[in-house]
Amino acid sequence: MNPNTAIPGTWPNNSRVFGRIAAGLSVAFLGFLLLLHILEPEFDPSWRMISEYELGRYGWLMSLAFICWSGSVLTLIVALRPSLQTAAGKVGLWWFLVIAIAQLGGGVFITDAITDTIKTITGNLHTLCGVIVILTFPIAATLVAGSLARNQEWKDANRGMRWLTLLVWLSVIAYFGSIIVSNLANPTAGRVGPHVLQGWPNRAMVTVYSVWLIYAAMRAARGVNKLP
Repeated sequence: MNPNTAIPGTWPNNSRVFGRIAAGLSVAFLGFLLLLHILEPEFDPSWRMISEYELGRYGWLMSLAFICWSGSVLTLIVALRPSLQTAAGKVGLWWFLVIAIAQLGGGVFITDAITDTIKTITGNLHTLCGVIVILTFPIAATLVAGSLARNQEWKDANRGMRWLTLLVWLSVIAYFGSIIVSNLANPTAGRVGPHVLQGWPNRAMVTVYSVWLIYAAMRAARGVNKLP
């Protein structure tokens, strides 16, 4: 028997504990993000990125939110490790570690305003971290979901994982599509600004990413075959 294969009815305790922590941290990330929409209304959500909440009076809350998001991915790695039996799944899990580091960087390195023409070193590092998370999360999620689909302990979760992974891809496509459509509708809109309506798609994308994390974490936490 593969030592990584969970025996039905004896779901690893670490998976349960760390799965709950991972889900809680993703919920905390979403909660902080929602709260910042109220605390910092000066950042128009129709075109401002979520990272820019770091620039406001309660910027520390956005930094804390990114740290929670990173912690969610790190603890999910621990929760899912016993269930991943394929090379692709293990690659996906290691890539989630890179994503977690990038999310942590998003909290440590404060962004520049997207309208700033002169960029700082910390702002550039934040942008690099954001690019890693935005562009590669769908790939890592696909690798992990595909590996979990081969594990009988996850058979009841396969449909949910497939649909959420599809939504992850659609969310990132919609985000970049919003930039393209904004420029088609207004050729003078520029790369960023009030006429480039990427704000809500950006928020939708990180929400979908978080829901994927929460679903996978709760399945690991409760024992996947015990869930409807």
